[in-house]
Order: sequence, then C-alpha cells, then structure tokens
Amino acid sequence: MVLSAFVAMVLALALIWDAARGGGIVALATGAASHGTGAGVVAFLQDVSGF
Repeated sequence: MVLSAFVAMVLALALIWDAARGGGIVALATGAASHGTGAGVVAFLQDVSGF
C-alpha cells in the first residue's frame, strides 16, 4: 500500500513537471485570465469584480 502511494506520487509529480516544462500550465493560466489576453478594460474590470 505504501509502495503504491509512493509510485502514484512520483507519477503525479512527473506529469506536473512535464506540463510545466512544455508550457501547458502557462497556457492554461493565460487562457483563464482574460485581462492577460489584451481583451480590454471591460474584461479586466469583469475579472477584478469576479474576485
């Protein structure tokens, strides 16, 4: 049981490492932030009001 938990942790870290290295995490973050894509002041205010 401990071995399977350790293997699962290592695999999860490997997937996160691969996504970070390939730019997947940055692409997701940029897509989620509408104010970062140059959508204008209205989109920025909508983002801010959402928080």
